[in-house]
Amino acid sequence: MRGNDDDRGVGRERRGRDGTVYNSSRSYAKPSMKGVTAPASAGGSRGRGMRIAPQSPNLIAEPYAGPMRRPSVLEAFTSAKGLRFAYEAAMSRVKDTYALSKCTKDIRGFTLEGFKAEAKQLYRMINASSANAGGGKTLPHDVRHATTDRTQTDLKRERKTRESGGWVKVDWDLVGIDECQVVRGRLIMANPNDTNGPGFVQLTTRFRSRQKFAAYDARGRLVSGHPDETLDVEDFWVFEHGLKIPNSRWRLAGRLHMPTTSQISSAAKR
Repeated sequence: MRGNDDDRGVGRERRGRDGTVYNSSRSYAKPSMKGVTAPASAGGSRGRGMRIAPQSPNLIAEPYAGPMRRPSVLEAFTSAKGLRFAYEAAMSRVKDTYALSKCTKDIRGFTLEGFKAEAKQLYRMINASSANAGGGKTLPHDVRHATTDRTQTDLKRERKTRESGGWVKVDWDLVGIDECQVVRGRLIMANPNDTNGPGFVQLTTRFRSRQKFAAYDARGRLVSGHPDETLDVEDFWVFEHGLKIPNSRWRLAGRLHMPTTSQISSAAKR
């Protein structure tokens, strides 16, 4: 959960909520319109496609970093930056459309509104479980069922950090979800040259919600948040579903960290 920040990160290196540093040009899959090819560390030999585990590829394809910075009118018509923006924006829309078309074709009963309804349910359930500071080391069955292995590791690490910080009790309430919007769709195919083969689709979803949060220590003292304060929260979650992979379902594959304003300004000067 995080406050409003609707900016775009353009830098090469970004840091996740758990402190993990993501490098958009090396740590993630190599993009193409048909899907992505795994980085060398995730697959076999170069050009031979990707070995996909039945559960999850455990990587995010082209992680969303906020809206692209639109060039000025002068830049749009007179500079390479304007041409690059137009090309990247057009290609991103094509990839979004193609990913959604694969959902319609390969996921039985898929509709965008149906996906949003399920995403809202997962958002509420996973957040509620995450707020359960005294839940022990094992995640509840429904959370394990709705998250990838990598996300489960992140959730456990966050829970341990809160417990180490003295958070014994957390009161959390989702007052309401004001917006649930799919902002990016990408594919990860076992073989990028075979678009009819097995793979995964990832839909990055923006949630704008109102929440209440208060954390207490062992003596019942308030250590973070306030029980009567309603917070405006914006989150970007990546949901993943297998394509032509048995027993697939929508699962949370990652929660994206949006860059700060200073990072955006620094990248824009490059």
